[in-house]
Amino acid sequence: MKILIIIPAYNEEVCIPEVLERIKQANAAFDTLVIDDSSKDHTAEVARNYGSKVIRLPANLGVGGAVQTGFIYAVRNGYDFVVQHDGDGQHDPDYFQKVLTPLLQGKADCVIGSRYTKEDPDRDYKTPLSRKLGMQFSSSLLKLASGQYITDTTSGFRALNYKAFEYFSREYPTDHPEAEALLMLMRKGFRVCEVPVKMRCRQAGSSSINWVKSIIYPFRVLVGFLAVLLKD
Repeated sequence: MKILIIIPAYNEEVCIPEVLERIKQANAAFDTLVIDDSSKDHTAEVARNYGSKVIRLPANLGVGGAVQTGFIYAVRNGYDFVVQHDGDGQHDPDYFQKVLTPLLQGKADCVIGSRYTKEDPDRDYKTPLSRKLGMQFSSSLLKLASGQYITDTTSGFRALNYKAFEYFSREYPTDHPEAEALLMLMRKGFRVCEVPVKMRCRQAGSSSINWVKSIIYPFRVLVGFLAVLLKD
């Protein structure tokens, strides 16, 4: 059984050493792949020095393009499962087994690590109001379009089996892909579930999501959903 940890990263040279070290301590048997999305710093070099496989994109494709690059790599190299793990240090590798278990048991094709499940919410994680409102909008829209309510549509901490990531290696949204990707899976009959996890706030650097992007996020999600529904 081969498992690949896909880490999209843009200007994360400060965070990436701790990210890779924590993954190694949690499970040294998993392979890591850092997708350097044409960073302006030394993200790729630092990741290689820490023993990770690295793909450096020649142009900035955004998180969607970076993650899809990881899916393509996983298909071509015969991996059975992948875990998406952000490069900013907020995800905890100690939860790898938790997000992988429903896949290993054959109960799901995609598992989301959620901060907001009703049974065990992450009360220590502080979500900015603008992001919280945007996420609630996308969760409600996804429920309307698919019939399934997902509490953490913006979580980038996900595990997928081969069927799911092989599909995404061929089709994957580019801008703000998290919620739209879930709708794509559901429309194709893939099973999606959530498990509760704890996350940390970004430890260094700055997020690519500023207040302007937070404001226009609902409109992009709406357009993305319409595109998926019309395509089907």
